[in-house]
Amino acid sequence: MVQRWVRIFLSAAILSTLVACGTTYDKGQTQLATTQAPAGSVQELFDSSLFVGDSIIGGLTNDDLLPEANVMGGLGATVQSTLDNVEEIASRKPSHVFLSMGQNDLWEPSEEGKNTFVQQYTRLVDRIRELLPAARVYVLSITAVDAASPFGASMNPQIETFNAALQKMAKEKGVDYIDLAPIFQQNKIQYDEDGSHFTNAFYPILLGYLKEWTDMAHQPRGPAVTDTNEAYKAAFKHSVFLGDSILGALSYLNKVDTANVIAPSGATLSLALMNVEKLASRAPEHVFILLGSNDIRLSDKQEFIESYRQLIGSIRNKLPNAKLHILSIPPVAKDALKQVPQYANITDFNQALEQLADEVKVDYVDLSPLFAANKIQYADNGVHFKPHFYPLLLDYLQGLVK
Repeated sequence: MVQRWVRIFLSAAILSTLVACGTTYDKGQTQLATTQAPAGSVQELFDSSLFVGDSIIGGLTNDDLLPEANVMGGLGATVQSTLDNVEEIASRKPSHVFLSMGQNDLWEPSEEGKNTFVQQYTRLVDRIRELLPAARVYVLSITAVDAASPFGASMNPQIETFNAALQKMAKEKGVDYIDLAPIFQQNKIQYDEDGSHFTNAFYPILLGYLKEWTDMAHQPRGPAVTDTNEAYKAAFKHSVFLGDSILGALSYLNKVDTANVIAPSGATLSLALMNVEKLASRAPEHVFILLGSNDIRLSDKQEFIESYRQLIGSIRNKLPNAKLHILSIPPVAKDALKQVPQYANITDFNQALEQLADEVKVDYVDLSPLFAANKIQYADNGVHFKPHFYPLLLDYLQGLVK
């Protein structure tokens, strides 16, 4: 029941707002980490810190509270997906790492889910310490859902169980565990409509609590985390990447600004069609579309192509002057193919997609040469990719926007 609710809950959040983590995708141009922070500001205080986790912690970039270089908070992120991206954590060289995730890891049965959660979290902490031996690691408790929501009674006891296990793990590993419960006891925190995420007013309160709890003002800190992706952000300033979580990682990894990415986890062509108004509001000159990894499990080739045709027509109606680029569905790892036999149809779907692109006169971008020329590393699920893939992808596409 809980696992089923988590899926429904996340889907409902995506369908109703298509942001699911506050206003991260809608805030427009973001402040770069290289901008000088005012003396005594939270940006200065946490300029050498990195906040890592799911879309809840991702809200720290709302209202430009923190630069995106200091936050890795992704829609639908789990402990395992964070572990898949641990090299990106290390590449930013933070002196403090705040880990905050868990709601997307709630499983049924709870005991099995809890054990998996702790095992993966332990590996994540070990890997961070291996790559960043001088960094101080903080583990934040999983925030409860709104008790007034229909799911509070069933979800919150499981969250308490996971938090107890998380606190025990942190103690065993010798890292700091920060219980966020006092924030809710001392303040009237407002939830978003989904009952899981928070309004923007929560985040200054959170940073104030962490400032006091960690005594950050008196801790030694290293150099500020800087934004190393200015060239990509400039190159794709007038582009929008529309798709699923494969493209969504571009924002999570801070390769391009969040304003240039509309790619929620689990997105399909139907979901992308609902996002056309949002896409049009960005007025891009180029639209890069990568969809199909989820659709191929849900529809046949004919349905897929007709849905894609409808999406292209809708975009053209709203953005008649935009250049559309349809990216081929990426290949998957062998293990993923064994688990999902429909992935064997990727080549067939891509051939049909190329024919459609020729028919409706849009640009088709075959990604197969990118995979042929490089040794691409997959994430644990065999469908997503490790961080090194994304500079390769952007380099591959950069010539199309010049």
